[in-house]
Amino acid sequence: MTGHIRKRSGKSGASWQITLDKGVDTQGKRQREYITVNGTKKEAQATLTEKISQFNRGTYIEPSQLTVEDCIHQWMKVYAVPRLAPSTINGYKVNFEKHTIPYIGNVKLQQLTPVQIQDMFTLLADKGLKPRTIKYVHTTLREALQYAYKMRMVPQNVADFVSPPKQEKFKASVYTEEEAIQLLQHASGTDMDIPLHLALGLGLRRGELLALYWKDIDFQNKIVTICRNLVCINKEFRFDNPKTESGNRTILLSQSLLEKLKKHKIAQAENQLFLGQEYENNDLICCRPDGKPYHTGSFSHKFSQFLKKNGLRHIRLHDLRHTNATLMMKYGVHAKIASERLGHSNIAITLDTYSHVSPEMQTDATNKLESGIFDKLDQKIV
Repeated sequence: MTGHIRKRSGKSGASWQITLDKGVDTQGKRQREYITVNGTKKEAQATLTEKISQFNRGTYIEPSQLTVEDCIHQWMKVYAVPRLAPSTINGYKVNFEKHTIPYIGNVKLQQLTPVQIQDMFTLLADKGLKPRTIKYVHTTLREALQYAYKMRMVPQNVADFVSPPKQEKFKASVYTEEEAIQLLQHASGTDMDIPLHLALGLGLRRGELLALYWKDIDFQNKIVTICRNLVCINKEFRFDNPKTESGNRTILLSQSLLEKLKKHKIAQAENQLFLGQEYENNDLICCRPDGKPYHTGSFSHKFSQFLKKNGLRHIRLHDLRHTNATLMMKYGVHAKIASERLGHSNIAITLDTYSHVSPEMQTDATNKLESGIFDKLDQKIV
């Protein structure tokens, strides 16, 4: 790269025009860049020297009119879509369209500043968005801007200089042992019986529960294999692999759950025979009466309506998974075993997520310390 400076005069006074000669492109057309410096000739010369130095060091950034929205769409197309699960991609799209593009989408990518991002976070908080959601906005935006940085579209990732609101430590909403029993008692004899026994007894995620096939059940060895996840985007159903390798797992089934599954299989076969061609056999354990898959969102709504109808405390369907994990901790199940059953990638996730204890566990710990140490201490003193 070479360049030169020439003085220009205008109504606002003198300025200096820097012409950068970057050679020719693949079509043989000469490439030039023009920069105006409103200052002294010495300042203009310093700018020219710095640009040439950047070019020689390989750190030069080509001027671009790309907007933040352009960058987001390019990152989604080049990186996200080929690598991520459809549900994750859909979540990114909704997030960008609702919480990012309306605020900074029209800003030129190379002119985006940390202050603009921080102001966006403030506006989102004022609208009532929770810190966890704003953290997600920051994470996804940072990933898109990191792509721009790696592609040499920008000299730095300005999202690195921004701090999203502080999040409160996650605390799962769970049922007590008594509430869990009441839930299953109310479900007995209804179409929620098997789904709730599986969700609560195995700690399955919603997509895992609704993607269970009969072929996944090994009645002889009393195990179930978790190897797929139901994803619903709009009205489209898709059975994908679990997000992580640890999501593929086998879980030992209790005898009572096995017996329930056997009865359910017989009842489902009878219903299929009754409906004939109207039944869509997808080999699903938890499905609609006609054999079709449940939409994940509609099944969560069905669960909420079930709780309301039976006067049970409202929790999310996913909270049955948290209940399962918390009860395992209460019953003294080793964290490594609990982690494997839940499909966590490592034991630290299990311990961090379910590190809270119930009042009953606190009482148990206190009583054990009392009988193990302090009672004996008093006896020795006597």
